[in-house]
Amino acid sequence: MDKNYDEAYTKIKYKIIHFHYLPGAKVTESTFRKDLEMGRTPVREALIRIEREGLINVVPQSGTFITKINMNTATNGRFVRECIEPQIMLEAVMKITSQNYVNLSHNLAQQTEAITNRQPDLFFDLDQEFHREFYVAANKLEVWDWLQLNNMQLNRFRRLRLRVPNLKWETLSNQHVKILDTVRQRNVDELSFLLRNHLHLMLDEQENVIDQYQDYFEEPLTNN
Repeated sequence: MDKNYDEAYTKIKYKIIHFHYLPGAKVTESTFRKDLEMGRTPVREALIRIEREGLINVVPQSGTFITKINMNTATNGRFVRECIEPQIMLEAVMKITSQNYVNLSHNLAQQTEAITNRQPDLFFDLDQEFHREFYVAANKLEVWDWLQLNNMQLNRFRRLRLRVPNLKWETLSNQHVKILDTVRQRNVDELSFLLRNHLHLMLDEQENVIDQYQDYFEEPLTNN
């Protein structure tokens, strides 16, 4: 894969998921080229892939638009993670290394700093890295990569949650702390309970997020 194309794809996708480009906004190829300071070919090729993955929509005679969040796809993504991740965590408990613990502890410290400094992009990235580390520990990184490719609508919703003023970031961070403590204790029953509650948080907060950002979601909205 061409390095410039891969870089363009990664950066554009990141900016869409992190709401640097807002759902429903009209964009142009030249906008991306200017923002990324990259040439026409890598940006154009990246946009073809990003359109295929459902993050932009090219409408003939109208233009290119950042797609709105498909809540059905997001909730299905959460369901898949809720089915897969408990098993990943059980394998991680058996295989986790001291270096994994170091990485996870450092990650939690960085989460606290990101909360203090109100850095939503960084906090979301750290949240992602926290979960990814358990897939690394379980030797299932390929599964994580597959989930990320298919969970972009879920990730957009999760990132949007950080924009809602009355939903505290500390809720997520505190749950992460409890999850890591339970892994250390090798309490698999408690771990499964904590993880399901953590992943279920999206459903608990869904109505609040949608109420705050109705225009960012596709119709019809559901409350699955």
